[in-house]
Order: sequence, then structure tokens, then C-alpha cells
Amino acid sequence: MNDASPSSIVLRFIEYVNRGDIEGLDSLISKDLVFTDIRGRVFREKGFMAGYLAEFPDYKIDVRHVLRGGDGVAIIGKTTGSHVLPGIEERATLVWTAEVRDGLISQWRIYSDEEYAERS
Repeated sequence: MNDASPSSIVLRFIEYVNRGDIEGLDSLISKDLVFTDIRGRVFREKGFMAGYLAEFPDYKIDVRHVLRGGDGVAIIGKTTGSHVLPGIEERATLVWTAEVRDGLISQWRIYSDEEYAERS
């Protein structure tokens, strides 16, 4: 896949997440990545996703919709295999947002409905 559009880069990132491909993830993340989790905690570590996937190897993102504006991309979907109870995962819709700069993801943030965030 040679498409360098922000949407394509984000979808490739999700593909790597779903495969647990750490090397692939690293190839799409900027050195100064800002990762914000559901609770609003900010991490500035390029290796954050690798640690999360090591702890939750069954974590998957199911993309339902992709929205794009400029270099920003929003993904609406669901997840499985995370740190959240399966019953809550089944009901929750999540939004992931990303900013792509120079072909790399520089910001990644996860939003959820209130129930998901409170119980995660």
C-alpha cells in the first residue's frame, strides 16, 4: 500500500495494531508522538502502543467509519481484547482521532462514552 494520505496511514496503523505488528506501528509513529487515553492521560512515548499490545495481545480495533479533515482523521468503531470488560466493550462506541504530520502519526487520542471511560 503506497497511499500516503492521512486516512490511509491511520488505517494502516490500525491494521498493524490488529496484527500486533510492533515494527509496523513504529514505522508510522513520529518520535514526538502524543498519545491520550480514554481517561485523558497523556503519554509521550513512541513505544506506548507496544507495551499496551504486549499486555493485551488480543486487542483489536473494528473500524465502522472514517472521517477526514486536513491532516486529521477520526475513526468511529468498536474494540475487543482491551482492559475493559467484554460486556462494556460490546455496547461502547469509540472514537480514535489522529493527526498525521510528514507521513507519520503525531497525535493519537481515544474518546468513549461516559460508561466506558468510568469503568475502564
